[in-house]
Amino acid sequence: MSPAPTRNRRTPSASLVAWAGLLGACSPDGPEPVRVVRLEQVRPRPEARQGVFLNEALVLHFSSEVDGASVTRESFVVRPLGETSHARGRFEIDGRRVSFVPDLGRARDLSDGGFRPGTRYEVLVRGFPVPDGIRSLEGRPLARSARFEFETAALTEPRGQLFNDLTPTVGAALRLEKEDLGHVQLKGNESLMLVCPEPLDPSTLVDGEFVLKAEASVESIPLDARLEENSRQRGARLALRPQRIPAPGTYNLRLADPGGGGRPEGLTLRDFGGNPVWYMAPPTGRVRIVVHEAGSAGDSEYVEDFIDDRMHSPLAVPDADGSAHWSDLGVVTIRYPRIAGSGQDGACALQGSETRKDIHATRLVVPGGTNANLVSIPGLVVLRSQGRLAVEGRLVRRAGEGAGIGTSFAPGEASSTWLGRALEDDPNWTVIVAGGDLVVSGEIEVDGPLLLVAGGRIRITGRVRAQKSELWLLGQGGGGDIDPTASRAELRLDPPFRNPLVEPLTFAVISSPMPRGGGVSRWVRGEPRGEDRNGSIQIHYLPPDVSWDEPLEAWGAVESPSDLLDADSLRVLIHLTVVPPRTRGQERPGLWYPPVVDQVRLTWEP
Repeated sequence: MSPAPTRNRRTPSASLVAWAGLLGACSPDGPEPVRVVRLEQVRPRPEARQGVFLNEALVLHFSSEVDGASVTRESFVVRPLGETSHARGRFEIDGRRVSFVPDLGRARDLSDGGFRPGTRYEVLVRGFPVPDGIRSLEGRPLARSARFEFETAALTEPRGQLFNDLTPTVGAALRLEKEDLGHVQLKGNESLMLVCPEPLDPSTLVDGEFVLKAEASVESIPLDARLEENSRQRGARLALRPQRIPAPGTYNLRLADPGGGGRPEGLTLRDFGGNPVWYMAPPTGRVRIVVHEAGSAGDSEYVEDFIDDRMHSPLAVPDADGSAHWSDLGVVTIRYPRIAGSGQDGACALQGSETRKDIHATRLVVPGGTNANLVSIPGLVVLRSQGRLAVEGRLVRRAGEGAGIGTSFAPGEASSTWLGRALEDDPNWTVIVAGGDLVVSGEIEVDGPLLLVAGGRIRITGRVRAQKSELWLLGQGGGGDIDPTASRAELRLDPPFRNPLVEPLTFAVISSPMPRGGGVSRWVRGEPRGEDRNGSIQIHYLPPDVSWDEPLEAWGAVESPSDLLDADSLRVLIHLTVVPPRTRGQERPGLWYPPVVDQVRLTWEP
């Protein structure tokens, strides 16, 4: 982590100094046994506790390589002091080093980032005697729990530095994301997109610094600015939206006239180091923005960036293990629950009497026309499948009424933490977990509490019954013939840290017809954008009307929209495959790093 050239002077914290001394102390009974893990170093160091940058990672160094599965929001807690909500961010595990990397925010008030300005945080690193604390790859526990505090850089006047900047001496250039031979096609209600190779300080966004200047008149339309993406890896995407819908015509993108009082000298927008960024015009010196009426025949491009799910179709894709996750995250990816198991039991077909309490299948099915009876099994029963889990026949359990943990879901609690408590308490619950889709075309009947979990979608066309008011769903989807007292479990589907897969899994999703109104004469091209990561991506295009009851091969999928000769709209079909660890060519072997698609751009002739 590179320090910035200047930062506030920091003073030692008494609590941190005491904590550091505790790490070096022996236990009351003398030296601790060798078979433990020690926390050897923490960054930022105690003397740097004040003014921690809002994008600064917390880095812990241990004496042994750490098991990534033991690093959770419960074993490595980062939260504002006095609050229960956790700081937003991700964990990175690299041998003996574990880092918490805070999310970069996009809101001007800096409220949506992993760290908020001028806020005191506490960090809890849990070890012995906590049973679910951090441990080594060999299963050795962290010798003792530790706690420390830090405080983030505050908003001051004059403005101090809030972020660590990897390019501290100069700001980067903003340029149009899509510029073709000096022209950009724009619908009247669309935003212009600018991109920057480095992340930006959201608090320095100012509306009206850019304008659309009409070529045929003196009209000048100010543009509001909003960060759509702020990423360490991909930089920033800045949406410029007209304050009023422009009339169809041709415009130029310009900076507001400083003589008119609308703009100070240079852009107000800054990078993380406080350096001003600058607008880089095309080689011609200007770009013509051709604006068409929204929804008119002049439209020639549609961009799906997966910011919301209005164009998402819930239809199942044949032969896929599960449904890919399309939500408001700005990507299509794989949502996979950590509690989907190890897959150690391989492919399982349950029928007849079943006595196992915790099945870890790669794929699991109750075949049609058969009965699977979970009889004479006391306590908790868990059926897990890494891929698709299908109940085509009848699954029955008679175990008596539930007890123990009951419905004590802590809002936002990780599903792996809840299941860990359940495994310890051993109540008469039944938990069914699918890493992919959980499909019930047959019947499930249990006389105690039942929790259905899916990383893909829960698809119930059959019948599901459980103890009254004790049927819980966790994941997208549902069904018709289920207990009317069923509820959504207030749990969080936390992903694995290490890649647990035994076999490759494929997840897929279909879009609704694009564009909504049709009107395409000839398709030109489709331009997807994404990252394979530890897997692969396949993008196909379908005609809008497909016989969904036919096999996938009969859907008429093509690799280029230009092959859809008579389609006035189309559907996008996305397949994401993630592979087990230690597969040649993985970018980050061993870690859970599924592929993502973050944009599909469609172009056509009207």
